[in-house]
Amino acid sequence: MIFTLLIVGAAMIVVTYVGNRGSFYLPFSHMTLAREKAKMLATSGVQVAMAQLCQPSKKQEQSAQESKTEKKDVQTGESKNGATSTAITEGTSSNQEDRDFLLRILPTLNRWQQFDLKEEIDGVDGQIKICIMCEEGKINLNRIIDFKKGTLYGTDQSGWKSIMQEICKAIERITKATDIFPAFEKAIKERDILYNDATELLTQKGFTSFKDVIFYQPPTEKKQDTIYLTDIFTVWSSSDKLEPWLFSDSLLGLLGLPRVEIDDIKKRKDQVESWVKNFKSRVNWKQDWKTILVPMYGKELQTLPKNIDSMLSTTFTPRFFSVLVHGKVGEITQSVYAILEKNKLSQDNNIEYDITIKKLYWL
Repeated sequence: MIFTLLIVGAAMIVVTYVGNRGSFYLPFSHMTLAREKAKMLATSGVQVAMAQLCQPSKKQEQSAQESKTEKKDVQTGESKNGATSTAITEGTSSNQEDRDFLLRILPTLNRWQQFDLKEEIDGVDGQIKICIMCEEGKINLNRIIDFKKGTLYGTDQSGWKSIMQEICKAIERITKATDIFPAFEKAIKERDILYNDATELLTQKGFTSFKDVIFYQPPTEKKQDTIYLTDIFTVWSSSDKLEPWLFSDSLLGLLGLPRVEIDDIKKRKDQVESWVKNFKSRVNWKQDWKTILVPMYGKELQTLPKNIDSMLSTTFTPRFFSVLVHGKVGEITQSVYAILEKNKLSQDNNIEYDITIKKLYWL
């Protein structure tokens, strides 16, 4: 009798153990599968951003189509004038290409774009959210610092030293930190090598207030009032100038310009035509700010930090971009942040673009 009870007890222990393990294993396996799917969606979101950045303008597509038609006619011996498509292609000005790019990018710049996926159509039930930003609209640490002298380029009255003093004051007002510029100035005096990443600023006194706000997050529930470290500073832009058409959202906040609003993409699509109607690829901002950018920002150049016009790019040549992606399956979200480089190529008299991933962060 006792032996039988021992056998029954042992059997109950085994059954309980197996059941226990099974109850943990099934949810864990589902979570692991969802996580892998979410990772795949996150990396797919980077490709979506790359496709948007290299999308040709309508005139380019029309020119390419006519060029193909002309080639086909030549091959069949039906061409009447081989110069037609070439003339159209060459007639597509850089100014028009840049204007078309702004028409596409400005409504969604620094804002979430959401793509909902269905299993019967896309093979998975999930969601991809992407936010495209421009590195040329941020301050490049390596291009404003003279590492040989351990100083910022410029003087107290002009150049990057005076601009950074104003920027640091604005950061202090928002983050409630103190003495950021003196700490920053001291740090660069002791540094003789380039920054590998803007996140290295976190090791410096004054910038520790950014420890929980490193990578930009577009607002989802209320008006944006947070500034983010890598949305102010970068090491990737192609010059020491700032591209005013493509300012980052955090820099907009520091400069006192209108920031991202929730669900304002449709409104911006309706306005963007009027914003870019006076666009020029080469400008003089002291003369052109009022006619070109006041319609978009609603503020005169004089309201920005003194002498900042000398720090603004006078030619529209954005090359480096970044994208934040959230891939979500069920309750699992995977996030990735990528630095992208856009290069212009020329092929068969048509302008094309190549996008390269320069750096990838899993968040």
